[in-house]
Amino acid sequence: MSTTLFKHPEPPHKKTRIWPVFMPFMGCPTKCIYCSQNRQTGTGAKTLSEIYQDIECGIPAFFSDGKHNPLELAFFGGTFTALPFEWQQRFISLAEKFKQQGFLTKIRCSTRPDCIEPDRILKLHESGLDMIELGIQSFSAEVLRRSARNYSPETAINACRTIQKNGLSLGIQLLPGLPGTKRGDFQRDISQTIALKPDAVRIYPCLTVKGTGLEKLYRASKYTPWSLSRTEEELAPALLRLWQHKIHVIRIGVAHEAGFEDNIVAGPVHPALGQKIRSKALYLFLRSQLAMHGSEPARLIVPQQYSGELWGHKGSLKHLYAKLGITPANTKFLSDNIFKIILK
Repeated sequence: MSTTLFKHPEPPHKKTRIWPVFMPFMGCPTKCIYCSQNRQTGTGAKTLSEIYQDIECGIPAFFSDGKHNPLELAFFGGTFTALPFEWQQRFISLAEKFKQQGFLTKIRCSTRPDCIEPDRILKLHESGLDMIELGIQSFSAEVLRRSARNYSPETAINACRTIQKNGLSLGIQLLPGLPGTKRGDFQRDISQTIALKPDAVRIYPCLTVKGTGLEKLYRASKYTPWSLSRTEEELAPALLRLWQHKIHVIRIGVAHEAGFEDNIVAGPVHPALGQKIRSKALYLFLRSQLAMHGSEPARLIVPQQYSGELWGHKGSLKHLYAKLGITPANTKFLSDNIFKIILK
């Protein structure tokens, strides 16, 4: 018998709670075919002044009892870097004040690739902005055109490089399953993402939401959303590839705020989508470890923290593991951070 040892492929990262600041459609130059931010976030319309006041009053009140650890502040929705620049500076300066007071550890915003101006983002970085997440969605010219994104893949790539050159951390958001997506497009998107070496990635499989242009296409039978099985088939190996390149995947699937599911018309919806994808990625990783050694497993030792992830949602992966010779009978969970495969 021989033993092989290894860690989970996901790169280590600090878990920090987020203080989200939602700005639905604010600054957006166009409305993309899939977008319905107000339905997704459950956030009604507010003025920039009201949002500013919410931050100014809300954060000190949250920390007033002295029981909370520092947070990250993130500006979500809309196009932050397309807001009037004086407002961008006001928001970042306010957040930086709270960072200096120990309430915040990091400040980030999301925006579009075609709204990146080097001089301005450098000023924002100097004012306290740590990270910019780019809603790239796809690096396919055809997908971008059919989704009304109105920029090219080259614009997206250049925006990523500009952010990194100006000292900010880079996040990339991908939206697989958009109109015009062909087999292989998403894996090419992952390859391009890996080549750009972002600090973090979010993957939001495309959903058809009420009130969007995508809903019109869907109801006219001009758009077919990905199935749940196709989504798992595409995302699990993609997630493993990102992990193996030490890229932190912040999230898989949109956060469902109150009432959002009632507005979903079609698409790969599942209450445990992230878990399903993570579990399948771990399975693919363990399968590759066994393939490297070419022997049957006599026993598998798994860190206890992955006990809810190993077998998949409701045990959906047990039949696949059984084909590898791994069953609940020869698997043991221990309070360690190392996987062990004891080979016959």
